[in-house]
Amino acid sequence: MMKLTQEQTQYIFDYVSSRDIKWYELQVELTDHMVSSMEEIWEKDPELTFHQVKQYAENNFTGDSSFKSIEKERTEILGKEFRKEQWKMIGEYLKFPKIFASIIVVFLTFKISLYFEEPRKFVAGLFLFLIFVAIPMVYSYYKNRKIDGNRFIEIEKSNPLTLLFGGFINFGLSLGNVFKEEINEYALVLFLFCCLWALTVLCLITGILLQNKTIKRVKEQYQLN
Repeated sequence: MMKLTQEQTQYIFDYVSSRDIKWYELQVELTDHMVSSMEEIWEKDPELTFHQVKQYAENNFTGDSSFKSIEKERTEILGKEFRKEQWKMIGEYLKFPKIFASIIVVFLTFKISLYFEEPRKFVAGLFLFLIFVAIPMVYSYYKNRKIDGNRFIEIEKSNPLTLLFGGFINFGLSLGNVFKEEINEYALVLFLFCCLWALTVLCLITGILLQNKTIKRVKEQYQLN
């Protein structure tokens, strides 16, 4: 079977990168697909030039799409996979025996909140506290956002800012502001907010674990420092 030279493969990699594909793993994946397709085409018709083979391979691979549309589709898929894996990890904390730890956290949080004259302030403090707890996660994200000058979709999907300002923390603070009077007056509402806070804690814990796991996997897979 016809094999592309190292220089030709590098040319294809550079070409894919020039199509505004900014994620390294996708650059590698698209390059591999292009190279494999080119080798198959060239095997069938050795008379074709390198650039003719490249164009045929690109047409076969992208079809009516483009590299950018493939990137968008792949990004959405990895985002769904990340969220699915995180919810799976959260589910483990809601099963025996870890669920006992979750119940204890909710129970203790609820009991402590009852000692405050205005429990809503305590609840707001709990959610604000998680922002400070997430600082190491934010630092790790920005530290590893680029590895050896390359960016990765998988690491981008572990962006903690989504959790802090677009997830349960922001949701808890906003909802607490809407139901501030009910939190002070009704124990059941206060208890539900304690449950929401505990769920947010689980999101934060699993987010940190998954982020570290993702960074480690990316470094090992692409042999980066």
